[in-house]
Amino acid sequence: FFFSSLNLFTQYISDFTHTFRIIRWLMGGVQVAGYRSVLEMLPFVLGGTVIILLLTRELDILTTGEEMAAGRGVDVVRTRNMLFFGASLMVGGVVAVCGPIGFVGLMIPHICRILVGPGHRFLAPASILAGGTFLTLCDTLARTIIAPAEIPVGVITALLGGPFFLALLLREK
Repeated sequence: FFFSSLNLFTQYISDFTHTFRIIRWLMGGVQVAGYRSVLEMLPFVLGGTVIILLLTRELDILTTGEEMAAGRGVDVVRTRNMLFFGASLMVGGVVAVCGPIGFVGLMIPHICRILVGPGHRFLAPASILAGGTFLTLCDTLARTIIAPAEIPVGVITALLGGPFFLALLLREK
């Protein structure tokens, strides 16, 4: 709520043009024109991807539990920190350009785990490819559902992700 109030304050003191841009960015979208923004975020995305793909073996071992992983030679703290750094690098680069597009990182890995299994050697690349494909499909839907107007893709992913998240919570109970 604190950061939300800072966000609202920023919108309140901004002029209408900036307020509109803030709201559109907060909805998340991939309506960036040209390749400049893509090239600017590419090092972050590639760097984070490489880190995560290099740690797939450690990820598999970590699924057995921290104590078991440490017993098998995994430096749990270092591995966890590297994974957080890699994921943060990717997410930060993308969110800086596209805004927060929620639920893709929640839904797609769960679906991919069902399709390709729990092994991170296959799960990580499948999640990356399926996430991009899913986002492209959602963006296509967002651009056509009320054409010629365009719904921000973050609205579509949230509409799909909210019920998915609730289903996960209910399934766990």
